[in-house]
Amino acid sequence: MRLVFTVTVLAVLLTACGSYPENPPLGSYNPDEGYRFDQLDQGDNSDKLFVIVTFSGGGTRAAALSYGILEALRDTKIDFGGNRISLLDEVDVISSVSGGSFPAAYYALKREAIFTEFPDKFLYKAIQSDLKSAALSPANWFKLAGSSFGRSDLAAAYYNQEVFDGATYADIVQQRRRPFVVLNATDMSTGQQFPFIQDQFDLLCSDLSKLPVARAAASSSAFPGLLTPLTFKNYAGACNYTQPVWVPLALSDHKSRINAARTARAENRVSYTDATSQTDPARRDYIHLIDGGVSDNLGLRSTLTALTSINFSWSLMRRLNNERIDKILVIVVNAATDPDVKRDKKDKVPGTIDTVTAAATVPMENYSFDTIKALKDSVREYTVDAKLIKQCKALAAAKGAQCALDIPEPHQVDLYPAQVAFEYIQSDSERHWFKNLPTNFQLPSETIDKLRDIGRTLLSQDDEFQKFLLSVNGCMPVDGETCP
Repeated sequence: MRLVFTVTVLAVLLTACGSYPENPPLGSYNPDEGYRFDQLDQGDNSDKLFVIVTFSGGGTRAAALSYGILEALRDTKIDFGGNRISLLDEVDVISSVSGGSFPAAYYALKREAIFTEFPDKFLYKAIQSDLKSAALSPANWFKLAGSSFGRSDLAAAYYNQEVFDGATYADIVQQRRRPFVVLNATDMSTGQQFPFIQDQFDLLCSDLSKLPVARAAASSSAFPGLLTPLTFKNYAGACNYTQPVWVPLALSDHKSRINAARTARAENRVSYTDATSQTDPARRDYIHLIDGGVSDNLGLRSTLTALTSINFSWSLMRRLNNERIDKILVIVVNAATDPDVKRDKKDKVPGTIDTVTAAATVPMENYSFDTIKALKDSVREYTVDAKLIKQCKALAAAKGAQCALDIPEPHQVDLYPAQVAFEYIQSDSERHWFKNLPTNFQLPSETIDKLRDIGRTLLSQDDEFQKFLLSVNGCMPVDGETCP
């Protein structure tokens, strides 16, 4: 009887304690509320210059490199709109995945305070040791033994207390200021990007504003194999949500194949909302999220969609069509490494963790260069068309007024795609050193300092960034320094 009683008590404890904190439901869908790009005040931020910064994954390595870029943007002054301003104040969107999501989220919450608080709060903190200690603590054994509570839930609780001080998205929403900071995870079942913005949470009939920011950061950095997926409850059908008008139109395009990418986006959206009946076998009652780098290790794909589609929550194409943007600066911060592969020195079969890690990272690294090329091509196509129409009109007009062409000219836009990556370090030995840094959440202080410095250096040396500074300041950086 004692044994039965003990087992029963343990079973109850496991059931009661091992449960994830549920994301809150949304009372009623309102497209004018919540964390959305169009709900943020521009202030002195001008749409004429649209600045997007993307932070890649890579643990503390990525966080430190990204933080160095924030420092560089703060210290870079530009002349725009008749004002002398910090380039950081002109940033409109920050898109991040995995390790890059920590400085992104902290900046969204604390703004300039990040430069005095974040190094001690995260960069130089023994995050990985603390997480290991938490996992080995008897106080957490019952939680971790539960079926709906994993190591990432434990990590989220730690980040909530030690890094983000219990902040929720409501703390970001109430600021109503750009930049629009998008932390990205990956839907484990569909493999699609899952951004932490209200437009995405509308699909789940869930209120993002009440969600701890730490849980978003933990989801974005839940690396497969090492950390567990995080679970979110799907309340679809409970908030009177209706899909945008473009979604059913896109779903009808299957046969015509007019715009396969748009149809795929529509299918992804309805995968959350279509089966609203609790008894429907197709209903997705729970959404499981893993590291955002699995679907996009640069955090750049949403920018591509924004540039090429008017059917997007923060579409740049709409702004381009309305001639609101003259210049687009995209800074891609890529902390990817290319370490020496020891497995290729032996005939031993690679282990499970090694295999999972390679499967999750190698394909995405191969796609990274293609993503950047697609970014350049999307704007180049737009500007080439604009120049072609202008030239055709000039040639026709030269033949006489009767030959003039009444064709509207697309607004020309200058794109500056700047890249910060270890690949562009000139010194062979220095490049090798950075490309062999580990992916974890704990690095020596001197390594953190080097990452911050190399980020600033690589940005200042980037040809596109120099061209951008010349276009706004009329000067070119010299010897790695930015314009005065």
